[in-house]
Amino acid sequence: LTGGAGFIGSHVVDRLLERGHEVAVVDDLSSGRRENVPVGARFYETDIRSGCTGVFEEFSPEALCHQAAQMDVRRSVREPDFDAEVNVLGTVRLLQNCIEYDVQRVVFASTGGAVYGEQETFPASEDHPQYPLSPYGVSKLAGERYLHFYRVQYGLPYVALRYANVYGPRQDPHGEAGVVAIFCGNLAAGRTSTVNGSGEQTRDYVYVGDVARANVLALEGELPSGAYNVG
Repeated sequence: LTGGAGFIGSHVVDRLLERGHEVAVVDDLSSGRRENVPVGARFYETDIRSGCTGVFEEFSPEALCHQAAQMDVRRSVREPDFDAEVNVLGTVRLLQNCIEYDVQRVVFASTGGAVYGEQETFPASEDHPQYPLSPYGVSKLAGERYLHFYRVQYGLPYVALRYANVYGPRQDPHGEAGVVAIFCGNLAAGRTSTVNGSGEQTRDYVYVGDVARANVLALEGELPSGAYNVG
């Protein structure tokens, strides 16, 4: 499980361990925290851009749950090359090792709103037109397309989970965090929260525990390969 020291990834690890699975966590700790990795999981401080070959050799995973990413939309605009290096090349190198080491299934953390771009219909179904408006959205959509290629070319089953705005415990209320964490932090500190624009904007929020459950269902189940909204 890549990104297992992060906000979402650590909750997926928790749920997998509860289900009796053996879990190897890969994280470079650039944004994740070592204390988020629960007791019972093996931990490898590794950058996914390396392809994590040593982890594949030592752990021999049956499945890959790929949560690690460059997830800052604003940074992706400033540094599109870095975003692509992590989210595209990192993913491709992992998928290459999945073929090399006979991994049986991949679950990939994608994104809802960012792959659809300017939404045309509400709510957006999985077949909504996909025209991302940020390098981050482009890189996540590229990940989905590579997964499709690896399924067709090598028979590697996959599920891409398009997350809505995820909130819950362990989310950092600073930086690129979602509005739920930011506003809760403001409430706890007695600060005023500001809503930009008209105040009539709509967003889809999903609890991190439900996202973790979706990942476990995708890993354990027999869903047809493809992309699924989680919101």
